[in-house]
Amino acid sequence: MLLTKLASIQHILWEILEEYGVKPEPVFRSVDLDPSLLFEPGARYPLTGISALWNKMGELIDDPCFGLKTADLWHPSHFGTIGYAMLASSTLRQALERLIRFHRVVSDASFGTLVEDKLNKSFSIVLNWDDEAPWSPGREDAAVTYILSSCRLNFNKPLNPKQVELTHNQHNCLIRYENLFNCRVELNRPAPVLTLSLSDVDKPLRSGDEYLADFHDTIMEHYISKLSKNRLIRSVQKMFASQLPDGTVTVETIAKELGMSTRKLQRDLKLEGTTYQQLLTRTRREMAERYVGEGFSDLTEVAFILGFADLSTFSRSFKRWTGVSPSRYRKQRTYDREKRAFSD
Repeated sequence: MLLTKLASIQHILWEILEEYGVKPEPVFRSVDLDPSLLFEPGARYPLTGISALWNKMGELIDDPCFGLKTADLWHPSHFGTIGYAMLASSTLRQALERLIRFHRVVSDASFGTLVEDKLNKSFSIVLNWDDEAPWSPGREDAAVTYILSSCRLNFNKPLNPKQVELTHNQHNCLIRYENLFNCRVELNRPAPVLTLSLSDVDKPLRSGDEYLADFHDTIMEHYISKLSKNRLIRSVQKMFASQLPDGTVTVETIAKELGMSTRKLQRDLKLEGTTYQQLLTRTRREMAERYVGEGFSDLTEVAFILGFADLSTFSRSFKRWTGVSPSRYRKQRTYDREKRAFSD
């Protein structure tokens, strides 16, 4: 199964690149991440591409501690509803519980667990990357920095962890770690861990608004149920989009990419109320209407992108789908846009 993550979160990476004088767009494109998706609500990137982006940044940025820039650049809006739900929580414990519970809103991968130690009066968030390749040092630093920064914003008073643990061995960043976290930092540990005082995580927060937090919870629960239902369809459609120009899209190749047997893919799609062929036709039609309607691409190029042998074959299919030829459809959409612009 192709695992994905909310594209808008990667705004932080874009801004980090800019901070270090690196042009972000070519870096994103070099790992096959479309920059325009950063601004498309609900758009998602494959986790393999995000991992490649972090690795690329590590190569291009001459600062092994660049992940700490997250402390200056992060904003709740990067994480959408989950970010605002955390800010509306009545305690840091509730905020971190929401982060773990609703992390599926932003990523298909597992993220971490919470561990309470009453004997040592501590509360820890232990991160993991069980569903991904090991994180780069910069990505690990950024994750821990984001969590602590969001907790500090909630706390509205000085908040220092009891301890931070990191898996890598960036000794040349140790002073900067300790200055930012203001606590002991352990390197070469089995997992990234942020440990807070038990009294701090249970202290009532003035910014807490359970009504608002519950409202955000409802939105995220609805999103998760919808996401679970459509995950397979979305993954298959993404592969259609990338493989259609080759003209060799088959149920066998898609199933192999997803790590499934052909029979299982067809069975699971049937459970979602569709078939492989219906989904392929639907995806082609949606892409065709978008490309033709936008008017930026030559119609022959659109036919190629959608995997058609030639323009005439594409035109016949398009007319069957919409009732009009691609050229007429494009003229009508152009007219509609100009009419709206004039009325505004």
